Amino acid sequence: MSCSHSVVLLNNALKIAVMENGDLSLIQLCLDKEKRDITESVIAIYQNELNLLSDVVNLLVKRAVFHKQISSVDELTKLTTELASYCADVSRKLNDRRS
Repeated sequence: MSCSHSVVLLNNALKIAVMENGDLSLIQLCLDKEKRDITESVIAIYQNELNLLSDVVNLLVKRAVFHKQISSVDELTKLTTELASYCADVSRKLNDRRS
């Protein structure tokens, strides 16, 4: 796999890396409790930025539900809107770095 030249960290749980060929890599960060170290696992590699950002919003919403950070439809709506806006900002940063 090609090494990335641009990386954006999302909520200390996910990372998006721009690959040398321009593809986008979605990486999950996990804590290895035995080694007390952060491990990285590639979830997927994308050519389409919109698909990547859709998956990021979905994964972060699922994470919030799992960790009981949201518990109502109103909270879900608010979080989804915030994450979509956040992802739009990330997208702009990535596009600036890719240019």
